[in-house]
Amino acid sequence: MIDKTISILLVEDTKSVSEQMINDLKLLGFSGEIRLCETIKDSKIALSRKMFDLIICDWNLPDGEGVELLKLLRENPKGKEIPYLMCTTVDEIGKILEAVQLGASEYLVKPWTQEELFSKIEFTWSKHH
Repeated sequence: MIDKTISILLVEDTKSVSEQMINDLKLLGFSGEIRLCETIKDSKIALSRKMFDLIICDWNLPDGEGVELLKLLRENPKGKEIPYLMCTTVDEIGKILEAVQLGASEYLVKPWTQEELFSKIEFTWSKHH
């Protein structure tokens, strides 16, 4: 069972998508910190200050791809076990396999339903706890 007071780093550069994600997380009962970053650079800064309990990351970002952040995180001993959910419109099997091989815990294709989001978060969480 997932603790809904966890801290979440959301890496998403599209305002309407980040607003929907934050709203859905709150409607699902998540009450911990939800930190929004729009770039890989800002995400690195946020992670240098705090290790979050869960990361939800888009694939395409203004300064690179979400898998770049995933690689960096998995190279850090503190970041190896952080659940990492890729949430993106990229639905090519090759990209999905790449993300999983690099250490993504789960993959959610946009648009999502609240049920899908919660299911993916629970599954992601269970892989690491």
